[in-house]
Amino acid sequence: MTDFDPGDTVLLNGRTAEVIKTYSVGDLDYLRAYVEDAGVKTVCIGDVEVEPKRDQLGELRSASAEQLHPDHEAVSAEWFDLRSQALQLQIAHEQGQLLSISNSLVRLEPYQLAAVNWVMQKLRQRALIADDVGLGKTIEAGLILKELTARNRADRVLFVVPAHLQKKWIRDMDRFFDINLTPADRQWVEGERRRLGEEANIWDQDHQQMVTSQAFLRQDEFQPALEEAFWDVVIVDEAHKAAKRGESPSKTSKMVERVAGNSDSLLLLSATPHDGKGEAFRSLVEYIDPFLVAEDQDLSKEAVDRVMIRRGKQTLYDDDGERIFPDREVNTVPVEMTHDERQFYRAVTDYVQNVYNRSEKLNEPAVGFAMALMQKRLVSSIGAIQATLSRRLGDLVDEQSTSTSLSEEASAYLDGEDLDEEDKQRAEEELSALTVTESDAQLEEEIETLRDLVSLAEGISVDSKAQKVRRYIQQLLEEQPDEKLLLFTEYRDTLDYLLDLVKDEPWADEILVIHGDVDKEERARIEEEFNHGQSRLLFATDAASEGIDLQHSCHIMVNYELPWNPNRLEQRIGRLHRYGQDKEVKVWNFTFEDTREGEIFDMLQNKVENIRGKLGNTADVLGMLDDINVDSLIMESIQNDEPASATKEELEELIDERQRTLQEWYERSLIDTSTFDQESREKIQEVMDESEDVYGTEADIHEFVERGVEALGGDVEKAGSNLYRAQLPRSLRQGTDEEYGPFTFSRDFAMDHDGIDYVSPDDDLVQRLMQQILDGEQGDVGLKLLPFVDEPGIAYNYRVTFEDGTGEVIREDMIPVYVDARHHDPRQRMGQRVVQGDSIKGSPDADRVRSLIQSQDQLREAADRYISQQVTSLREELHERRREETQQELDDLEEYAEAERQRIEEFIENYERKAEAGSNMDIAIRGQQERLNKLEQRIEDRRQELQRKARVISLAPEVENVCFALPV
Repeated sequence: MTDFDPGDTVLLNGRTAEVIKTYSVGDLDYLRAYVEDAGVKTVCIGDVEVEPKRDQLGELRSASAEQLHPDHEAVSAEWFDLRSQALQLQIAHEQGQLLSISNSLVRLEPYQLAAVNWVMQKLRQRALIADDVGLGKTIEAGLILKELTARNRADRVLFVVPAHLQKKWIRDMDRFFDINLTPADRQWVEGERRRLGEEANIWDQDHQQMVTSQAFLRQDEFQPALEEAFWDVVIVDEAHKAAKRGESPSKTSKMVERVAGNSDSLLLLSATPHDGKGEAFRSLVEYIDPFLVAEDQDLSKEAVDRVMIRRGKQTLYDDDGERIFPDREVNTVPVEMTHDERQFYRAVTDYVQNVYNRSEKLNEPAVGFAMALMQKRLVSSIGAIQATLSRRLGDLVDEQSTSTSLSEEASAYLDGEDLDEEDKQRAEEELSALTVTESDAQLEEEIETLRDLVSLAEGISVDSKAQKVRRYIQQLLEEQPDEKLLLFTEYRDTLDYLLDLVKDEPWADEILVIHGDVDKEERARIEEEFNHGQSRLLFATDAASEGIDLQHSCHIMVNYELPWNPNRLEQRIGRLHRYGQDKEVKVWNFTFEDTREGEIFDMLQNKVENIRGKLGNTADVLGMLDDINVDSLIMESIQNDEPASATKEELEELIDERQRTLQEWYERSLIDTSTFDQESREKIQEVMDESEDVYGTEADIHEFVERGVEALGGDVEKAGSNLYRAQLPRSLRQGTDEEYGPFTFSRDFAMDHDGIDYVSPDDDLVQRLMQQILDGEQGDVGLKLLPFVDEPGIAYNYRVTFEDGTGEVIREDMIPVYVDARHHDPRQRMGQRVVQGDSIKGSPDADRVRSLIQSQDQLREAADRYISQQVTSLREELHERRREETQQELDDLEEYAEAERQRIEEFIENYERKAEAGSNMDIAIRGQQERLNKLEQRIEDRRQELQRKARVISLAPEVENVCFALPV
């Protein structure tokens, strides 16, 4: 049997391994070893290649001292530097700093980095991020995901988002963070079931980064599998839609609670985390930490602050103490209808009322919904309502509308699901064509009514609102020719109508257009042209209300009509009123006078702005309106032929009640927005500076890649300002391409230029280069001639690692220790200078080199003693920090347990008293006792997990490489 001792480092089929033991079974010899990246293996020695790993330091002989110099391959200073930098890059992910700063192609704002840092410093990365609209929750979530990915804690990732935002999330994660999300839809499900078999749990797989919609994931068929699946990271956007309300939680809330409970890290994102009540917000807090507050206890500010970070536009300041976000001014522009328009409005509303009442009588809610859509289009434009009436007439004549069986898209829309604009348009067209009649005569009567309405619409030559908007645009461009304007309308029909109306205007060729059929590449081109080109006008449907940023070029918005959902209006305004806007945002809402909708929405918008002025946070106001069904109120008003004033009064009462509750929450400071000021900026700047020190600057990465590629036989050449191309050695290539590029090391340059690869610290090229250098044997020993060294010595580069009781790495450092040959005095700062210093070319004194080789054992002993003291000190520091972090959670857990225990025991005592009085309470008592047993088990499981988290375990320090340092 080959003679290997426990602890020996060997190469097992070319891979580094540490011998555990060797033994024989009959005539066969076996080796048990820990193999890097593979774990423990026991192999037959005759079946594998096993050889001692070369020990460069041990191979140095004093007799060869006169041959050694900084360029000698045995002690190359260049290879030592490459290996040292590769080691630093490898462990940077465990330093606890912000790695995403240098790894993401997005302009990062200090307040965003402060949010990321707050989440990453938590014991568990579970948080509710409740920043205001326009502050960049998407960016913050992407940064946190990059941080977790860098720490190898994001193998299984699940995004749960509203359906209409799936494409936006896929686009943003790819564009800004190079994260490729797989859409988990019906096609994916069927494909995975074919690939893995019907019995497999397709949701419980490694190496998955998926995005799916709340509506899709809440389906009954997936719930058993979701119960058994586990994710490293779950991110829920628009999380308030999954909050619990009422006695019976929705399918969405049950699903989100399930995946939240089956995840390690959890991010809930919502600009409107509460609705002016308490129940929904409390459920979001419980998703983050179900043990934070007992069921019969009130939320406290301290508890909320531990799980939620929240900043409003009003509380962000720059270095000069000025607010980052300018004010905004929202104005209503009343439009008076002509006589013909007023008659037409009344005729269509009468028709809507008639069909709506019939649908209510015959219990066909889809038809009622279709009438609500028609009423919305009526107050949008003549173009929209005429197109809708004409399509409906054609469908009724063709007898395509009397069936109320719906497509999947239309059913989802009817259930309140948010769809992307393309699907929404199809669903609305399908729904708006539906009718229900009790007889053929009734159907014929409706067809005749529709013919009359279409004829009336065709007879209206002027759309008063369109003309007023046209005149406003004309006046703006004449008086302020340098201004740009963003116009929103809800419907494609209205957009087409408006474009046709202004096609002969002198500024018509300056109009850019975005709607649901504009693909992402064209949308990006239009955004670029509007922001930086000559075009002054952008007309858009709500397809542009999310995902584009126009704050740097525009501050004037026209809403051609008001969406019936106030949140959607805020999303529109958020395209301009966001970080980077330096002018007051002016919003002009055009509404018809003397219409029920105009009166109601004028009141609603004024109410929103007034409350926002008092509370300072738009999101809070929108949150309390979120579950108020304005559509239903308006349609009830039409159904009952009530005046607009009655609906306004009912709506005002609802809003006033919510406002009072919201004010109480503010007084208790449960939902305060935190201030981000100069002090906050200085704190996060310190973290940013430390992060750059850990990971290296762009210049450091540039130097590492250039030197590493050339050392392996390739070449890097400049191809322009900040641009490079490389001839890669075969070992670094992916595929057959020898040439790599063009690429840049500059984040700013990559963000400003498309089609350029950005070589960041976690870029695939850097990672491959790092791994190849570390897998090789060169660089284990270096020799440097340094002008700042007075006495010869050796620098030992130690890797020091600490884990918690769960096996998670909580800290990893490279600590270089320099020991001089004369005094045997270990010094860390000097070790750092030696490792980072550039050697001077030349030949060292051979006697000094020989002396270092001969005394290396004694120098190593001095270095080991020093590093053991450092490990002890770091362990105590980490242990104290972990103890503080876990103690707070243990205290919360015990408080929760005691309160829940007491509540259940009171139930049991009450049932026992009833049993003594003669009632049969056996089942009820057993049920509560079982509930108590489950509580105790949950508490014990969580207590043990926290106790494991509190442990700090030091792994044996390892010398990764050494450097002989000699004076010049």
